[in-house]
Amino acid sequence: MMMKIFLIVICMISVIESVPLSEFFPNGPTAGDEVFPSNDDQSTNALPLPRIFPYFNNNHRQIYLANNGLFSFLGPIYQYVPTPFPLNDSRRLIAGFWSDIDTRGYIPSGNKVYYQIYASQSNNSVFEKGKRYVQDYFPGERSFNPLMIITGTWYRVGAFSQQTHLTNTFQIVLVTDEIRSFAFLLYHELQWASPQSSYFNDSYSSNEIGGQAGFNAGDGIVFEMLPYSRTTYVRRLVNISNINVPGLFVFRIDTESINVGGCSNNSNLLFRPRRGSQLGSTPITVQGRCFTNRSDGDIKCRFGESIIVDAIVVSEFQAICLTPSVPLPTFINLYLSIDGGITYELFPNTFTYTPVEYGLSTTDDTQVIILNRAEIIVSIDDEVILGWYLSETTTNNWRNDTIRLEIQICSIALNESNGGIIKNTCIVLQTNLIPQLGFQSTSVTIPSINNNSLPTVFFRIIARDILTNITYAGLNSALIVLHDSRINTTDYCNTWASTQASPLTWNDNLLPCPLTLSQARVARCCYEPDPLCMENSYNSSINCRLHRGRPDHDELSAIACYLSRSTNQWHAATECCYDAIGQLITRGTGGGTDDRYQPSSYPILHFFSDTLPFLACCLLTSNDETCSRYFNFRPHRRGSNSPHSWGGTWGDPHFTTLDGSTYTFNGYGEYTYLAITNSSTSNNTAFNSSIENFVFNVQIRATPFDSLNN
Repeated sequence: MMMKIFLIVICMISVIESVPLSEFFPNGPTAGDEVFPSNDDQSTNALPLPRIFPYFNNNHRQIYLANNGLFSFLGPIYQYVPTPFPLNDSRRLIAGFWSDIDTRGYIPSGNKVYYQIYASQSNNSVFEKGKRYVQDYFPGERSFNPLMIITGTWYRVGAFSQQTHLTNTFQIVLVTDEIRSFAFLLYHELQWASPQSSYFNDSYSSNEIGGQAGFNAGDGIVFEMLPYSRTTYVRRLVNISNINVPGLFVFRIDTESINVGGCSNNSNLLFRPRRGSQLGSTPITVQGRCFTNRSDGDIKCRFGESIIVDAIVVSEFQAICLTPSVPLPTFINLYLSIDGGITYELFPNTFTYTPVEYGLSTTDDTQVIILNRAEIIVSIDDEVILGWYLSETTTNNWRNDTIRLEIQICSIALNESNGGIIKNTCIVLQTNLIPQLGFQSTSVTIPSINNNSLPTVFFRIIARDILTNITYAGLNSALIVLHDSRINTTDYCNTWASTQASPLTWNDNLLPCPLTLSQARVARCCYEPDPLCMENSYNSSINCRLHRGRPDHDELSAIACYLSRSTNQWHAATECCYDAIGQLITRGTGGGTDDRYQPSSYPILHFFSDTLPFLACCLLTSNDETCSRYFNFRPHRRGSNSPHSWGGTWGDPHFTTLDGSTYTFNGYGEYTYLAITNSSTSNNTAFNSSIENFVFNVQIRATPFDSLNN
């Protein structure tokens, strides 16, 4: 009696702890599968693949399905007694359960082998499932979009010779984007280990060779075999896993060796993305350690040596940490703790805090944009439309459907002690927005904030669980300036001017501006385009907005500006702006000025010390006196045709040329190394040695050495 109860318990566990059929990839006639005719020991002919399938560092355009529980690539396999791996003779194969399977016996609705090759995205559910499996079980992979999926399903198949009282059900799924390939082995039920198996028991017979599962490269060297293969215990594959999902095994298989998915204490620590705004709230997905039976408080991220953030456990493979804000853009070490902060492990890569931007974004880093405003200044009581994008990568980490979006507007100020930013107050503008995958937008009305005449703010979209109040992500806009038309900015300008030192104390040793735009274009050693004022900008409505002449002052407007690459000992730099005919502008609001702080190296200090005063003194007031006062402290830079300081170039074979370009030069023969013409310079004219008249020409004649003695 006790034996009967024990057997029933084992049977129930076997069913419960396996992959349910509902979790299998679509299969059978309803899924449009091909049915392999009933047979014993047969293989299909070569099945052409519409896409490349990389396996063991080889690309394949055909595949074979064997009735005996496997896929092969270089030829059909009819062998019914599995030979232990590694195998040679080009037997490159993937075995789900290699044994003597016989589908000739009658089993109601069973004893079927199905297969299908998907190469069209029309079957979205299959491709979405394949994509989700890769993203769930290989979190370290980049964004993965499958181009081909191959399924083979052995449904309630019996053993030789036409045995039907015990059946096995398993599936092999192969997924690829033609670069990376993944294999998923799913086991629902394994009632027999070999044709000699007759009953459910764990007894071992030396004469019985159980089914074999795994991967073989076909070179007699490289292979990967699943546990219990070739033993009667192989039936236990339904209860175990390499990713802690009973009955499921996942592998990456395109490289020279098989890589296991999931997590372990020995795998590499990984996180993504590698960069995010210095304003913080970027969700970082961390993986590499197993988070099984860990609560959110057990997992912590440490940014640098002191800032600790509690993680959100998404699954046993992934957790999320939201980046804290930092005063300055920087590189920072990231650490992970899985024991509540007692010990920390260092990630091999650093996290990069990118600088905030001012106005409408000039790069792809800004996550929230203003859709209905072409100006870079927003007024109090304006209605603006905010737009943002939610990717699948972001939303897949949200644990439930109770996430709602909150719209905030937050103010910042200059941190005088370190030249960074301080986040002040945040005002909630909207709540309870339902997130949508892809692009989403909403309109908000700008409130008054901080009782400041020119507050600097940014918009933030918060994704928060309304049940737990846990924040899963934050999306930030660029910095914008709020203007209250009822407040005169003259007081702001006068206060700023009263704190300024004479420019003679900080603008010495700055480069003179090239006199023409054509000269600035080719002076790549010393100048770079201003991203807010570029030739042929795609966003002409705001391009050069800070360098437009006042129409009632007979001032020229810039079509392009260039920033000096270098700074002087006071961290100052200069900006050179050019009009429509390519001439340097040296007066008015259209011209460039000496910047107290170089924009690229000191973006926050530049914004508060140079840009914000310019808005207050010139753009937001009609008071000529305050604008003149601004130019007294931020003078225009004059141009010069005189040569700059001498420079040089070096390298072999990695060269840096006089114009700042870098390239690799390998080879020998006769080459022009440096040529100077007496014709006008143009960045649109290709160099042609046959028609140019040179005032200076250096050539190199190189040949390889046969030996060091000759």
